[in-house]
Amino acid sequence: MTDKSDPATRAGDIAEALFTRSGGMGAEPVPVLTYPAGADRLARRQALRPVYDAIVARIGAPTLLGGAVKGPSVRWCSPERVLLLSGDHTHVELSVHDADEFERDEWQTFDRTHPGRNGQTFDALPYIWQLDRKGPGLAPSWTYNGVIVAGSWDHAITGLELMLAAWVEQYPVQAPGDWIGFCLWTARDWGRDMIVSYTPADHGRELAVCVHDRGTEQTEERQAQMRERGWRIQEDHQWRTELPETDPDAPRLIAELTIAECRARKATCPDELRAHDISAGDDGELWLTGLGLPTHPSRGEHY
Repeated sequence: MTDKSDPATRAGDIAEALFTRSGGMGAEPVPVLTYPAGADRLARRQALRPVYDAIVARIGAPTLLGGAVKGPSVRWCSPERVLLLSGDHTHVELSVHDADEFERDEWQTFDRTHPGRNGQTFDALPYIWQLDRKGPGLAPSWTYNGVIVAGSWDHAITGLELMLAAWVEQYPVQAPGDWIGFCLWTARDWGRDMIVSYTPADHGRELAVCVHDRGTEQTEERQAQMRERGWRIQEDHQWRTELPETDPDAPRLIAELTIAECRARKATCPDELRAHDISAGDDGELWLTGLGLPTHPSRGEHY
């Protein structure tokens, strides 16, 4: 006998009803979880995990994983409908949509949203990361293929900070046990990569960034310069900073250090950066639509 008062059980019932019954598209979203007031990203993650697991157990794995700035953006797709798990820092909800209308509306939202211009923010994007692991169902054939590039260094920091914070809250629920990250280079320092990553299994140092400082003698003056930027660990010519996910400021600190290093290496604007080798545990295609930096490629086969 199942407990209908349990949020996870109720979420599974709602997901099954919305996804399998005919009609119902365009109805109001149905809340499936309300977070306690003041819950931080780790508390929200812990609360969502059993609810998400119950939905997957009831209707199967999602077609697309992903997340927006303030909550998940997970989709179960058929040719006719899209079941969307979404939410914000107060609650999570399920909604069902006509597939064609959903794809069109989402594409138009991406096309007209430019964070940093006219008061627009990354919050307006339908999702900032999306992972296609070829799950069941039919992924949308009409997706946004553009690149949203921050118009200033401040917005570049914000985009990266929000991405890292979203990974901490959302990714371990949807892809338990996997790491996620990308390499980053600047056009004026060709061939030198930074690696930005989130690895839930590295307890106490889940968020990390590293750079190879080859070509520069590691004098005391150079070491002081690197530490002043925010680098903490040196091994030969490699510098790393690793921070715990329990630190609420960790996403911001990693983002600030990453952009500061790019600027120190003569980058003049975010458009001179490139994120590449974008991966989630080397499994599937990962798209960072809300990173705020150019990605290579923006959509299509990664190479």
